[in-house]
Amino acid sequence: MSKERIKELEEEIEELSIQLSDMLCVALHLSGIKESSMQEALDAYIEGLDEQSLEYGVQEILQNIENLKQTHPQFFVK
Repeated sequence: MSKERIKELEEEIEELSIQLSDMLCVALHLSGIKESSMQEALDAYIEGLDEQSLEYGVQEILQNIENLKQTHPQFFVK
């Protein structure tokens, strides 16, 4: 694979990473996260991910948000 193609793929991965992060922010916002707590909530969400899980779909994301509500209620609008 050429260096140029590798660079293109790296850029695509970076763009997709940014889009994924933005989508997670939207999901957290819709779940009731305070705007002022968004970065802390993102960090806690990522820390709470099950590294052993091979599956990562809608149900897993919803469960991770529910876990965040239980472990960090201060991030959420009351």
